[in-house]
Amino acid sequence: MDKKDKEIIVAAAIKRFSHYGYSKTAMAEIAADCDMSVGNLYRFYKNKEDIAVEGARTCMVDKAEAGELAATQAKSPALALNAYCLARLRYLHRFVSDTPHMFELVELIAGKHKDVLQQFEDRACRAIRTIIVDGVDRGVFRRCNAEEVAMDIYNATTKYNMPLCMDASLSQLEAELGSLLDLVHAGLKAEKKS
Repeated sequence: MDKKDKEIIVAAAIKRFSHYGYSKTAMAEIAADCDMSVGNLYRFYKNKEDIAVEGARTCMVDKAEAGELAATQAKSPALALNAYCLARLRYLHRFVSDTPHMFELVELIAGKHKDVLQQFEDRACRAIRTIIVDGVDRGVFRRCNAEEVAMDIYNATTKYNMPLCMDASLSQLEAELGSLLDLVHAGLKAEKKS
């Protein structure tokens, strides 16, 4: 039951952090939201920061899985790359819109837990690399160093994965990302054999 209890705690904390903010949330409030004692809460997490890190990790897993699922459902590598990038943008935009006090958490994770961010940056680069390799293997993309190209695409699309850049409308960000991906595709396109 420990895993289920941890999921309940993280879900309650995310909801409270989103509504009231990280700094204005107490362990006692999270415990009350979970119908458990504060002492029981400490059985699972040593402090509020640990819960926040686990909550951030949960959200990043959800974002990664949204992109990966969208890519696997696409009919071609080119569409997979677009679907992957757009799904991640849409997830983040919705999350930022639904989480008005999220920036405290972003500062906490970016400032003290860069290792968590690095895990998901690496995961994103691997997902993009998989799409690139598939495109090269299928003759859609030109031969290239897939590792480097994946990192370049990840870096080029960073704006569309940063909470601080989500103040524009989703349609505006989608249009910008679409234009950027058009350039990426032009650079990746395999030359036709004569």
